[in-house]
Amino acid sequence: MKQNEFEELQINTALQAAITPVGLEFNRNDFMLGEYFCRVYTVISYPSNPDYGWYSKLTNLPGTIVAINYEPIDNGLLLANMSKNITTQRGIQLSTKDSLERQRAEKSADDQENAMRQMDQNNETMGVWNTTIMVISNDEDDFQERCQRVVSLANTVGCRLRVLANLQKEGYQHISPTYAQNKEINEISRRAFPLSTFVGGFPFAASGFNDGSGYYLGKDSGGGIILLDLWKREKSRTNSNITIIGGTGTGKSTATKHIVASEYAHGTKIIIIDPEGEYKDMCRGEFFDGDWIDVAGGRGGLINPLQVRPAPKDEDDKNTSDNDGIGDLAIHLKTLETFFQLYIPSMDDRLRALLNKTIVELYARYGITWNTDVRGLKNEQFPTIGDLYRLIESKCGKDSNSVYYEDLKTYLESAANGADHGLWNGHTTISPHSSFVVLDTKSLVQMSGSVLAAQYFNVLSWCWEQITRDPTERIMLVADECWTMIDPNVPQSLEFLRNAEKRARKYEGSIVVATQSITDFLDPQIRLYGQAVLDLPSFKLLFGVDGDSLRETKEVFALNEAQYELIAAKQRGIALMKVGSQAVKVKFEFSDERLAIFGKGGGR
Repeated sequence: MKQNEFEELQINTALQAAITPVGLEFNRNDFMLGEYFCRVYTVISYPSNPDYGWYSKLTNLPGTIVAINYEPIDNGLLLANMSKNITTQRGIQLSTKDSLERQRAEKSADDQENAMRQMDQNNETMGVWNTTIMVISNDEDDFQERCQRVVSLANTVGCRLRVLANLQKEGYQHISPTYAQNKEINEISRRAFPLSTFVGGFPFAASGFNDGSGYYLGKDSGGGIILLDLWKREKSRTNSNITIIGGTGTGKSTATKHIVASEYAHGTKIIIIDPEGEYKDMCRGEFFDGDWIDVAGGRGGLINPLQVRPAPKDEDDKNTSDNDGIGDLAIHLKTLETFFQLYIPSMDDRLRALLNKTIVELYARYGITWNTDVRGLKNEQFPTIGDLYRLIESKCGKDSNSVYYEDLKTYLESAANGADHGLWNGHTTISPHSSFVVLDTKSLVQMSGSVLAAQYFNVLSWCWEQITRDPTERIMLVADECWTMIDPNVPQSLEFLRNAEKRARKYEGSIVVATQSITDFLDPQIRLYGQAVLDLPSFKLLFGVDGDSLRETKEVFALNEAQYELIAAKQRGIALMKVGSQAVKVKFEFSDERLAIFGKGGGR
């Protein structure tokens, strides 16, 4: 007996079981696919003057499956049919007494005449399209919300949807890749319109992101490489600031370190405010060999609050003489007022005025007046908190304000001789020698709220001086875990950060604000500054968050449903990047060698 030429085809029962639904139950307007509620719509009307990207809004909705079918048609045959239709519609327009029917006939005739003009004069290619949308959800309430959302969005982009009543089974077959197109569904939904309208409906340029310069950031949803140039200015990209938000374990710290390392490799000077001690290993690594400085009282990390910092020269100041405008001392006195307000919030206005008068007198003793250019002075040529304390002490018991000087002396005792003297009583010792500087503030978290707020403000003031010193030098300031510097009762640090973000672009500066959640920024007492700090940057990286942060993130950054669901999923290493008016999904993938240079402190 001869062996069969073809062996019997073996059925893969495991695959069959995996792809076969548990059950199917079809109703008039919906059906059950296993445990999922489903409904199939078809598009019966398309916009006549669509915006760029209109189709992608309809086909990228979360919780939907979309099938698009296209058939080329003969332009000559279509022109003849359209000519007849136009004649018919014009006749209806002239003869009907119904105003609504007249308007519809006129619009139909106008649209077809416009399409004929494009085909005849511009050689526009026409095609027959049908679009079928299936909404799916395993929760009935969510299913109803999604259906309403799909219909509402279709109306927004100028489309009309129709539920396939009593044709849900045929609609499911039509949308399924295991069936051929259903003729009945085709007859209901097929519409002719120009190919350019369809192609323009998908903003292909926005599916990825490529500045043509800069460095590798990550990959887009299609696996394409994203090249980012923070310093590129165009249209809605008005600054180089970045907001980075993400919950614990989402990859926020790794992404921040990647950006920092990439900018450093491109010649940008890096200054990091590190409240968690995450950058110490990275800073001292062989690749960076940077300056790690403990600004919470550590040796070599003292920033003298009384050291007058040079006033930054804006672009508008280039043509002014040295004696024009407000001097360095006058501007720094405003900074000192804020510093002492943060450090001693209970001091009344009378004491503040007396303190300010005494500080001016102290500067005069050091030869620093309203017109002094402090750029040529060394750190040791400025007075210290100890000098201020001794001057106040010398005035006690000598005039009518003696009792107030006694109060000032008491207020400054800790800063001059007590627990806080290591922070502020002395000449500035911070003197970085590299282009990678980490200011460790971890120990500050253990201090009182007023000390924490005052020192954060002091550190930020020093950082701002570095950014504004040379307007041609690119400097990136990273405020990591920025929520640690927020206190609803003392908004000055946030206000300072907001103002720095507004002005950094003038000095080739970039401010990076990274935080686990945004709820701290949106406390009613500080929302005016907090929301601005988050929203001002042109670049935003949004990793996964949940709870109140998720709700607030959607509202603050005006996320659509697809973007909302992306960050709600909290996928590690995946973020939504918004650059000006563009948005793209970013997947961060790095080699082990790349991750090794980030050190062992967090971000792994």
